[in-house]
Amino acid sequence: MAAPGPQEFGKYVLLSKLAAGGMAVTYRARMTGAAGVTKPCVIKQILPHFADDPGFIEMFVSEARVAAQLTHGNIAQVFDFGEVNGQYFIALELVHGQPLSKVLRKAAKTGMGFFPIPLALHIVSKLCDGLDYAHRHIGDDGQPLGLVHRDVSPDNVLLSYEGEVKVIDFGIAKATSMVEQKTSPGVVKGKYPYFSPEQAQGRQDLDARTDVYAAGVVLYEAVCGRRPYDGEFVTVLPRILASDYTPPSQVNPAISPELEDVIARALALRREDRYQTAKELSEALVELLYRDNPRFTPSMLAQLVAHLFTEELTAEGRKVELPPTFADQLSSWQNPGPSSSSGRPRTPSAAGGRQSSSGRPSSSGRGTGQRPATGGGAKPPSDGGARPASGSVGVSTTGTRRVPTGGLRRSTNPGGGMRRVTGERPAPSIPDEPPPAEHDDATPAESLPSLVMPVDRALTDRTAPSVPALDPQATRLQAAATAAAPRRNVDPAAEFRVHKAQEEAERTARTQKLVRNISLGIFGIVAVLVLFVLLRPKEDEYVAPTTKILVTSRPEGATIKLNGQEVGKTPKPVYGFVINEANTLVLTLPGHLAWTKRFTPDGYNDPPVVAELKREVSEPPPPPKPPPATVTATAPSTPSAATPEAGTPAPTAASGDKDLDFHEVVYPTRLLVLRTAYNAFPISEYSPAAIDLNPNVAYTVRTDGGAAYREDGGTSSTLAYFLEGEMSVDDSFGLLSGSPRTIKGARKMYVFAIDETPLSDNRGTVRVQLNESKWKPPRYLTFDPQKHALWLKAEHQVWLHGLNPKSTYLFTVRDDFAELRKDSKGRIRRALCMHHDGSPTSRPTHRILETGKRYTLDDLETLRCTFPDTRLTDNEGALEVDLVDVTNMTRKERADYIRKTGF
Repeated sequence: MAAPGPQEFGKYVLLSKLAAGGMAVTYRARMTGAAGVTKPCVIKQILPHFADDPGFIEMFVSEARVAAQLTHGNIAQVFDFGEVNGQYFIALELVHGQPLSKVLRKAAKTGMGFFPIPLALHIVSKLCDGLDYAHRHIGDDGQPLGLVHRDVSPDNVLLSYEGEVKVIDFGIAKATSMVEQKTSPGVVKGKYPYFSPEQAQGRQDLDARTDVYAAGVVLYEAVCGRRPYDGEFVTVLPRILASDYTPPSQVNPAISPELEDVIARALALRREDRYQTAKELSEALVELLYRDNPRFTPSMLAQLVAHLFTEELTAEGRKVELPPTFADQLSSWQNPGPSSSSGRPRTPSAAGGRQSSSGRPSSSGRGTGQRPATGGGAKPPSDGGARPASGSVGVSTTGTRRVPTGGLRRSTNPGGGMRRVTGERPAPSIPDEPPPAEHDDATPAESLPSLVMPVDRALTDRTAPSVPALDPQATRLQAAATAAAPRRNVDPAAEFRVHKAQEEAERTARTQKLVRNISLGIFGIVAVLVLFVLLRPKEDEYVAPTTKILVTSRPEGATIKLNGQEVGKTPKPVYGFVINEANTLVLTLPGHLAWTKRFTPDGYNDPPVVAELKREVSEPPPPPKPPPATVTATAPSTPSAATPEAGTPAPTAASGDKDLDFHEVVYPTRLLVLRTAYNAFPISEYSPAAIDLNPNVAYTVRTDGGAAYREDGGTSSTLAYFLEGEMSVDDSFGLLSGSPRTIKGARKMYVFAIDETPLSDNRGTVRVQLNESKWKPPRYLTFDPQKHALWLKAEHQVWLHGLNPKSTYLFTVRDDFAELRKDSKGRIRRALCMHHDGSPTSRPTHRILETGKRYTLDDLETLRCTFPDTRLTDNEGALEVDLVDVTNMTRKERADYIRKTGF
């Protein structure tokens, strides 16, 4: 047990114990680095009895080394592992939040009812994104590593207070399983309610589909408030192997048929019938989430977690601030209406749909809207009862769920065999018949052949022409009477009892008919009410209030776009301005510059919008001044494909180019658009400095020296870099300077600077230093500005010019959709830019513009922006930059402008 106070553990200080399990003890810790730098983290100390096994040590180190390579937003980063005084450990990033298991328990205790389905879909989709990344991870030899988590459960899914979802414990479940197989051969250990069927069988050939199954169990637990299989292992194991679980819609009526189908496929008994990858399951959940909840945002998860753990956050000194709309959202989660966030009203069905052995609902059931009706966790019939024929369906133990078919259900029959049970109430029991005479050959049980029916025959009868249903009680009476007919000596008491039973059966039949008619009437009323509710506006979906504002322009006839939607031409009263939210209004008219305004209406005193449209400049802008004649005599000895000859002007788009507006913008303008398909440059067409790296190593990189890009200009040690590797595109490029920064996961690094004057007048040298560890000497990469500076082609950038160096401009980058790759890491939220003031002695300034941020810039005449990339064919979308001259604004006026526009 850890001591109450902090404990030294190598270069870590153990601050407090977080949890203790069967494999490790977890501590909140602090890592101490060079120069007194500290970093909060989590330390998992492996229990001693695992560390005593040499095989465990070998596999633990191997698995932990692989886990440390995993860098994904939905996986808690493993950044260190090893041994201190014989104690093996793993160091993880500290996720400030709570495990999903604790969140589910806390939500249940607060009386919320079922956990909100939209949040459950979001959490499990992010869980699957992290699993899919690990499943697809490639080793140093270029081959898939075949990683499987093997222990996916709510305890290993962390939800941060910022709304992040992270998987933990990648890399140690396999090593633990190996030791357990040695110490307890033939015994299956672990969190068995989350075991896949193949895992419950103790098979070792587990693959990604095992984690898909476990993710399905987590999803079931989140939306139903309980696991599909609960109890002792000896009772749970047969149910897992038979896929005998209660359909989720019977536990939570708000679950839609589509969501139930997704869960059924994830929990399919056979691996071949499940989602083959975690990505497939994630995509199915995301489709359901945003189809039924188009206004969902991940911040809702952060708000709920903060609401549930307000006391814990307050104890840490953190203030919990929730938006005003959260109370309404919470109320809608606690009291979902008929049109709940995830479900659609169900179609009543008299008979459950059949279930295939694969675990998916049959096509017939899906097409008719019938839902499977199952006994869920009901116990199997006793051995004393007769079994149906081997060819019967509906009672097989190899199916994924035990689903009665066509109104037949299994019941224990004292007489043996299977008994057909109708939906009607049973009639009162008949008194026992007197014992038959010795010469009677038939018993009452033998006189009821029509009631003893195997399931396969019942299924066949469903497709035959319908016949009037027999009342089982009346049939039994008739059979009893028939059996008693041949007797010569009839007992009057027995005859009276039979007659009395017949009257009772007739009375019961009349009562059942009356109940049936009343039920039909009630069903009709309910159907009308449901239809009425469905046709009403969905009250549980928040609809932001809007207002109307008159929009005019001079001249008139400009096209109006409100928040990206074209709504007409000026002058026009425009509906749809969202109150108390930032709205973007764009007016365009041929021959005039686009006019943009972003403001927040209050819905009370919003004045008309009057736009003064400015005509486009008819004459092309003057070309840049050529460099001094003294630099035209020399040229780079080995110019790259994009290096111009000395003395040539800066590149511009060709005359008459139809894409001119995509590459060149002349101020004044209110909007600068950075298009990934038109303003990115392929690194392979240029000649930057390059160095190969080890993707499994984290490097500390810094620069020293200086380079000048004009003959009389000042020097700078700032360089741009581009990385090839498995990182996201946002992490693939940035700036290097004298301040160290960490780079990891890169196979190759390119270093360059953007220049707009001939390269022959460049001078100086910048040395890039890469440190792997304090025990290894650093590596160096030399940047020569005459060889490695990039003169970008016009089609690889957007060039904004005509700015006044004496003015101050406010740039705001909108959080728009743009991507450089077609995968989960391909969305781009930043751009690489370079600007200068146009004076001969100035030096270019490189800058990263990020979405959602504001930049106040001055001393600039031109601005060039681009996206470094490997290929341009898969680029889509754009980032929009609003800019306004704030030179003559006071500080208060600037603050008011920012507040009004929502920037």
